[in-house]
Amino acid sequence: MDALLAAERLPKLADRAMRDAITIQATLHGRPTLRALVDTALRRFEFYVQCRHRDGVRPALLFAQRDRIVTCIRRFTGSRLAKRLERLERCEITAAGIDASPFDIIVRARNGALHAIVLRTLAHDARRLDSLRLARLLLTKRNEVASVLLYDLESGRVRALRRKTRTLAA
Repeated sequence: MDALLAAERLPKLADRAMRDAITIQATLHGRPTLRALVDTALRRFEFYVQCRHRDGVRPALLFAQRDRIVTCIRRFTGSRLAKRLERLERCEITAAGIDASPFDIIVRARNGALHAIVLRTLAHDARRLDSLRLARLLLTKRNEVASVLLYDLESGRVRALRRKTRTLAA
């Protein structure tokens, strides 16, 4: 496998593995531990790499992505979003994973409104604006979703995009 091509694809596979691990642990009843999240994410990452790159990848690239997965998962487990997800009841998570597509998790609030959670690594340049525009577009297309919570896996920052409400003048 070409090292440059693998260096471009491996972060995407690592992001996918982290998203899958977080959504799986969110749907399970009980508190997700750091060890369980990291273990699930690393196993999924290894599976995705074996499926995608059958001829192998340089070990240094794999180790760098494994370290990144552990760092990002550790940051996530310490975040307020993780604490809120673990306090949710099972019935409050309406969809996760493929069922919640194009989002990662859809949660029903106490007032009945649906809120979507998107777990992504956002770029640190102008491509970040494209990601935010896409999230805003998804919010406007899906009428039932009241807001989108965009969690940056790399930095641990959360960005909330809310549906604009119109007030009618009397």
